[in-house]
Amino acid sequence: MKYISFVVPCFNSEAYMEKCIDSLLLGKDDIEIIIIDDGSTDSTGKIADNYQKKYPNIVKAIHQKNGGHGEGINTGLKHAIGKYFKVVDSDDWVDPKAYKELLKKIKKIDSDLIVTNYVYSFNGVRKDQTINFSNVFKSDNEITWDETGKWKITQYPSLHSLMYKKSVLDQAKIKLPKHVFYEDNLFIYLPLPYTKTIYYLDIDFYRYFIGRPDQSVQNCQQISRSMNHVTIAEEVVTKYDLDKIENKKLRKVMLRECIFLMTIATVFSRLSKTKEGEKQYKDLWRRVKKANPKLYKEMRRFTIALGVSLPTPVGRFIALKGYNFSHCLVKFN
Repeated sequence: MKYISFVVPCFNSEAYMEKCIDSLLLGKDDIEIIIIDDGSTDSTGKIADNYQKKYPNIVKAIHQKNGGHGEGINTGLKHAIGKYFKVVDSDDWVDPKAYKELLKKIKKIDSDLIVTNYVYSFNGVRKDQTINFSNVFKSDNEITWDETGKWKITQYPSLHSLMYKKSVLDQAKIKLPKHVFYEDNLFIYLPLPYTKTIYYLDIDFYRYFIGRPDQSVQNCQQISRSMNHVTIAEEVVTKYDLDKIENKKLRKVMLRECIFLMTIATVFSRLSKTKEGEKQYKDLWRRVKKANPKLYKEMRRFTIALGVSLPTPVGRFIALKGYNFSHCLVKFN
């Protein structure tokens, strides 16, 4: 049995993908590694094929036309046979000690969602930053949303911390958009209503590398791709009627995600300091108001969402200063 399907979307990843894949091979026959060569023009595809030849019972190499990170995840979902599904970006890796602990425990876990810590790794430029969830979840226990604690401002569900059961993802009918960045937020959000039980392991499992200038999380990239943030925020906010989410704590988590994504979309639209950026975020809020007026009013009551979206130079100033504060606090790029 394959307990985890690791999906590694790759695009021109020849310089770093081997570190990622080698770290995953520790799982041996208990796992599978699905390498998605997303239309690469370098030797990514050849490297993927070599891994499949060397580890035919563990590695699958899949080649496709370029569709972006989200399409890589979509393809991985179609081919995955593991009980749990985990996306690992090709420039990231997993910690061997934490991985061994996960492999020991996972054979006894049957929860809808497994949560672990993750570490921002800055390649020696800054001190690594760990995002820990021990205040939110009880370690080594299956719990429900009712048993969760309060989230800190530095904590939020992420691709790096979550590992959904494949059957939960199938229920949510995940289909991520092609050629759209930051689509991982959809992957995080869409399965939440189908997630009843959570198992938290207090281990620093995922190593999230920050440092490549072309990474999508770099400031300049996020500003130039702010319309992608807008697209994802709108799809998330209009996907579910939160009044139909019966569990109050789960609803709060989902509302928090909506506010977070609307704020991010607004901030990066405004950081462009252009008329187009100002129009972009205003149009987003108008469309959300039309699609879901009740949720719109609820989100606007929160200081952060209201402040960054004020249609004045003051609002832009708040957006900039708020972003800089968050950057210092979380050190996310």
